[in-house]
Amino acid sequence: MSNVSLELIETARRQPDDIALRLEDAEVSFANLDAASARLAGLLVARGLRPGDRVAIMLPNVPYFAIVYYGALRAGGVAVPLNVLFDSRETAVHLAASAASFVFVSPAFALAARSGADAAGAAFVLVTPGDFEELLAESDALDEPVARADTETAVIIYAPGSTEAPEGAELTHATLRGNVAVVVDRLGLTASDVILGALPLFYAIGQTAELNAAVAAGSCLTLIPRFTPETALEIIERDGVTVFEGVPAMFAALLRSSARNSGTSLRRCVSGGATLAIDVMREFEEAFGCAVLERDEIR
Repeated sequence: MSNVSLELIETARRQPDDIALRLEDAEVSFANLDAASARLAGLLVARGLRPGDRVAIMLPNVPYFAIVYYGALRAGGVAVPLNVLFDSRETAVHLAASAASFVFVSPAFALAARSGADAAGAAFVLVTPGDFEELLAESDALDEPVARADTETAVIIYAPGSTEAPEGAELTHATLRGNVAVVVDRLGLTASDVILGALPLFYAIGQTAELNAAVAAGSCLTLIPRFTPETALEIIERDGVTVFEGVPAMFAALLRSSARNSGTSLRRCVSGGATLAIDVMREFEEAFGCAVLERDEIR
């Protein structure tokens, strides 16, 4: 069996009390993330989800994203992360294109998402803090993940700007697990690492190099729902972040920020999305005392 959710299950058994996710003062252990995703999977199955059904996720970088993502995969579904800034028309187009049966949405984006869900015929689930925990508590856990073949689709990713007749890239369970293994190996990730979750998790690099890699390695992922250089620098110092992955604009912003202190805990960084200017790379490496890899170097 090749279900991507096995990465979480295996890590939760190996290091249940270690912190999987951090958001400001909130912390979620691997055991609790595993348990919540099992209840989410049970909820989906109870509501009629069948293997291969699509589950859309319109959530920012918060722990709920991981719960729904791994829960959908555990239930045998296909996770479809969508840009949280889509308007109702864009939401409807992507939900229809992916044939999503469910969409899980943050209250901040509920108005556009509900209209889009109604138009596409997808079941709408509002992820409201407190209410969502109660919903999970009332659901029976699906302890064992639904078996999926290596070649079956696990996630559908839509590229930035794909709003007219979008065609999503279908990533299989084997492809995702293989990509994650490469990232863990190339970055030398271990349970002692803290990864900065600054890239949107609804994009491929955020899922692979941040969320899935952190879970597979047993590293802590400390989340930033909305990137600013000041917030990133504060979290890097506060949480002892060792790995940062970002786009070139993020690297430039961190360099230019007046909040930057000399020396950090960073040991390895990855730039993706576009080519990082060589002068920015060299200046960043000198200022932060860590090596910067281009995304192509970890494939």
